[in-house]
Amino acid sequence: MRTELLEAVPASDVPARRFRGKNKGKRWTRGEDTELAVIRLPLDVHDHGTRHRTEQLYSAMWSVKRALQRDARDAVAAYWAGDVRRETDAKAWRLKLGLSREGMERRAYRHMEDSKHLGHHVTKALVMHQADEVFETSVSRHLFPASSGRRHGRPEVGRWWDYTRIPGRARSHTTARKWETFRLHGTLSGHLDTYRHRDLAPTVTTPEQAAALPPGARVLEQPGRMPAPSRPSGRIETGEVTATGKPKTRAATWWDHTGALAVVFTGGAESNRSDRSCPCACRPGPAGGRACSTS
Repeated sequence: MRTELLEAVPASDVPARRFRGKNKGKRWTRGEDTELAVIRLPLDVHDHGTRHRTEQLYSAMWSVKRALQRDARDAVAAYWAGDVRRETDAKAWRLKLGLSREGMERRAYRHMEDSKHLGHHVTKALVMHQADEVFETSVSRHLFPASSGRRHGRPEVGRWWDYTRIPGRARSHTTARKWETFRLHGTLSGHLDTYRHRDLAPTVTTPEQAAALPPGARVLEQPGRMPAPSRPSGRIETGEVTATGKPKTRAATWWDHTGALAVVFTGGAESNRSDRSCPCACRPGPAGGRACSTS
């Protein structure tokens, strides 16, 4: 049946597969004078539904990483076994085996598309970043030696108990109001207003003023079980007007949430479940940060 269908369609009528092609714009780079700060935000997963969904996310991403590590191990074995092709053109031989960043990403996409359940939990952006991590930490360090001449061993499959980090990039560097993997909503001002410490001076109303306090000052008072914020509802004015002079409005989204910090899980492209918000807790930094208390 399949052969008959293929013969019945003329070759000229079959649309060619389209690729996005190379990026024509300038590649984004962080400025030399741009300051970078890293803040660790523990997630409150006491809620049963949130904890179950987080476990499913980690389980799905671990399946993707394990499959990519197995593929990388087999491809590296084939690379070293092909002595003649490696000596003739090593780069072409690596590209043929998919031992490149793009090749690992294509493998990850195929695993996701062939699976029956990964599309309900993860997105292509998460899968892409996981493939990039496997290539950088396993494949690239094995194929290309360091300046000292040493190289890492062949890629191996890790253990489930060691999988404690999902790689990703939260906010897009080039497009405004766009999240790529994990969506962090809320503001520091809203978090301060929601979990303000009872002994904090009334004159301290902004995060900048709280940061100027001496080390050890009580700033936040967060409960042990933090309530998850709700998605904003209603209509928001856009600042434009219609032809009749009536103000234009739009539906409120998570971008309009200005309260306490929260991470929102949306699921995969095939997920039919609603968004799940997970509250975040601010903790003092290791270098003498401001104190927080939980109750």
